[in-house]
Parts: sequence; C-alpha cells; structure tokens
Amino acid sequence: MQDVLERFFAAESNVYLILQLKSGPETRNEQFESLDRLAQMGKKPDLMHYENAYFANTPAYLHGMDTAEALEELYMQFNLYRPPDFKGHSLSVSDVIALKLDGHACAFFVDRIGFKELPEFLEKMKETACSRPSLKGQLKRPERPDSPAKGKKHRERDTR
Repeated sequence: MQDVLERFFAAESNVYLILQLKSGPETRNEQFESLDRLAQMGKKPDLMHYENAYFANTPAYLHGMDTAEALEELYMQFNLYRPPDFKGHSLSVSDVIALKLDGHACAFFVDRIGFKELPEFLEKMKETACSRPSLKGQLKRPERPDSPAKGKKHRERDTR
C-alpha cells in the first residue's frame, strides 16, 4: 500500500486512487456501511483496513470538472464501465476515492448518498506514504547520464 500512496502523492499529473476494504473478520462489520453507521459503532474509516483496488491517471474528460462532478463520473465508470484491469467490486458504500487534481489531494468516502470528504484519512495516507525514507537518494546513478544508445535514438528522432 505504501508504494501506491507514494506514487499518488508524487504524481505530477492528475491521478486517482480507489481504495476498498480488505476482506476478513476485522472489516466484516465495516463493509458497505455508511459513515453514520460506522459512527454508531464507534468507528471511522481506517486506512489500515483498506487496500488499493485501482490507481490511474485521471481521464481527460474529467479535466475542468469540479470535484463533485469528477467523483460522480468515477462512481458511474466503476459501476457501469469498469476498466478491464480493475479487480475490485463495483464502487459502493464504504469505498474511498482519493483524487489529486491540479496538485491538490483529497479523499472521499462513498456514502449512501454522495461523498464525504475525509481530511483525517488523507493525513494518514500522507503519513503512510512518507513513513519510509525515499529510495531516490539510495539509488546510484550511472556515471555517464547519456549512454551512446540513448544518444543515437535521440539523433534518429531528430532526423525525421
């Protein structure tokens, strides 16, 4: 989960992430429950109970839409026209949609009617994404930044 969260927050383009509750005894009472029902049980959405169901660039047709419209479109897509590589169940109550649009990230709970923003959940996502040191500083770079093969490919493209 940490890897996908790192990619979500590091993305320079508009992206979204669908999180669904893990199957198992610890989440059985939370699946398909509204925020109100969770509150009655003394619970709230817990990132550790979720798993990544889908991560992708935001489709071009969502650009320019406000957040509410984008959420509705994603809801429709993941109920009527699911991507072939999506392995989760239809988007439903208790799922979470995280959006990163124009550099601004937010997380929303799919509720019985509409979506509820989850600022605390988003903060937990950020903490989890940042909890291990970045590998970027640990990776060794090649001594020569441009290998001869790259240079040749680049020249070939330039000559067309």
